[in-house]
Amino acid sequence: MAQWGNNDVNSNAVLWAPTSVRLAPNTTNRNNLYENTTPNAFTSGETKGMFAVNTTEMNVTNGSIISYTITNNGSGYRANAVVTVSGNATSNATANATGRISAVNANTVGSGYTGTTPTVTIAAPAAQTFNSNTALYLDATFNSATGVANTTEFITTASAHGFSNGDVVQYRTATGNTIVSGLTNAASYVVRYANTTAFILSANATSANLNLTAAAVGETGHTIRRVGGGFISVGTNVLQNNDVVTYRVAASNTALTGLANATSYFVVTANSTGVGLSETRGGSAIVLTPGVSETGHSLTGETAAAAAVLSYTGRGAAHAGWVLRTVGSGGRAGRVQYETLIAMGSIAGDSDDTVFKDA
Repeated sequence: MAQWGNNDVNSNAVLWAPTSVRLAPNTTNRNNLYENTTPNAFTSGETKGMFAVNTTEMNVTNGSIISYTITNNGSGYRANAVVTVSGNATSNATANATGRISAVNANTVGSGYTGTTPTVTIAAPAAQTFNSNTALYLDATFNSATGVANTTEFITTASAHGFSNGDVVQYRTATGNTIVSGLTNAASYVVRYANTTAFILSANATSANLNLTAAAVGETGHTIRRVGGGFISVGTNVLQNNDVVTYRVAASNTALTGLANATSYFVVTANSTGVGLSETRGGSAIVLTPGVSETGHSLTGETAAAAAVLSYTGRGAAHAGWVLRTVGSGGRAGRVQYETLIAMGSIAGDSDDTVFKDA
């Protein structure tokens, strides 16, 4: 059985080439390695592929961008991002539901790249602004009849409340509503025995549970509000726990107590509506106190980064024939190495014109 041939088809590719990626030298592995451009298909952090290169392709110096390698997925992206590429290629970046850049797309591949890696700049995620007063409130509403249990004293909220045992909260009722018996409007209480959608209140951390009486007629304008604590409500949130964010304050605003302007923090206790901030990864949320009502406060995630991968530009491959191509990632992102497996005077056929162009 021939080990290789001089025709650009997978059946003529070098049979023993898979041993270079620690796979058995058989036809299945050889065919999979042939013209592969899928990252991590054979070795973690690399893109390995075997190509037939003819003498014409060896002399092409007119490179194009064929793909991008993401080196930092960033965080806090609520929309796709603009990408700027040196030269004449164009691109954009796709953000996923967790706020990461999941793909950098080659919209137009460009031309005229001669070996120097193009500069790729992904736009920063948009700042998530919030009000330094109201964003530090956490409200949970309940029905004064169906949401109050006379026997157990549990208050059940309309949705998950987000409170924890020991939280200090206020009871607030809308104008015109009847105050729940056992509570006082605008008074503060302590949360106890909290689960996802219910809790008990006491006057302080050591006193007995409040004795509540459900209203005869239900009203929905009843709210339990946590003021301050370690949570910032930002509306639609895509930041994840352990993401790094930068807190910024507009020139005419005052930084929240506990935070410093232009300082980075780690995200903790993230959910779909907000985040807590910590000075250490996985640490406790910084206790924050609502400030005066200002809207010039923001959190910005990390800016994503990527490197361009060029088609062959006349450098690296020592000889026409069968060539193993390796594209790096991480600190070697965008770098391409070529290893001649079998040097040949000629190759018939031409299967690939993207990685190795004809002109």
